[in-house]
Amino acid sequence: MNATNQQPEKLKQRMKRSTKQLMIWTFSWVASLALVAFGPMYLWNFGTTFTMIAIFINIACGYKMIMANKNHLMDMDEMERRIQLEAMAISLGVSMVFGAVYGLLDAVKMISHSPNPSNILFVMGISYGIAIGLGYRRYA
Repeated sequence: MNATNQQPEKLKQRMKRSTKQLMIWTFSWVASLALVAFGPMYLWNFGTTFTMIAIFINIACGYKMIMANKNHLMDMDEMERRIQLEAMAISLGVSMVFGAVYGLLDAVKMISHSPNPSNILFVMGISYGIAIGLGYRRYA
């Protein structure tokens, strides 16, 4: 086997491993977030100790997810990394602009309810997905 065939295989193996790790830690973080959101109400009757443990677990899973995402980025080739970083920059900017305006809508009486922070996560995810699609279209 020559060096040109060996390099893509190593990249494939690294990407498979880092994608699996990212998936595991993302699902762990989402599950622990659900535990923080619903555990106090349905599992332990708003017990402070259990809630604090759930919050600590969520923060720990969140940290591991962030590190898995960083490692996943480092395992990508240059083009994929560039697409991801550009998509992250666009998503961050869109989320900041939307979040700032959305947070003020209640104060300026444009909506009758309090803004829900989870809506910003939807905007972030949608803008990230669109930016990824446009990036692959542009560079591929």
